[in-house]
Amino acid sequence: MSEIDGKDEKCIKGKVFEDSFGTIDLGNKEAKEEHFGEIAQYEEARVKEAQRKFHARMTQYEREEATRWIGYYRYMVVDADEK
Repeated sequence: MSEIDGKDEKCIKGKVFEDSFGTIDLGNKEAKEEHFGEIAQYEEARVKEAQRKFHARMTQYEREEATRWIGYYRYMVVDADEK
């Protein structure tokens, strides 16, 4: 293999990304959007499941306090951002 072939091979490898969801060609915009969309969907599902499990472990008092805190947070931060 010549030096030029080795450089070409590195360039091709540099444009490929591999993770637990598969391999993706970074030069293909649609493939990247689809791949990272799958990752985002997986992460959202993972977070929701963790929240469900945490909620299941809470006492009734803790749930009430969490609900009150969420209400305050939304009032102070989320609603303030919308105005």
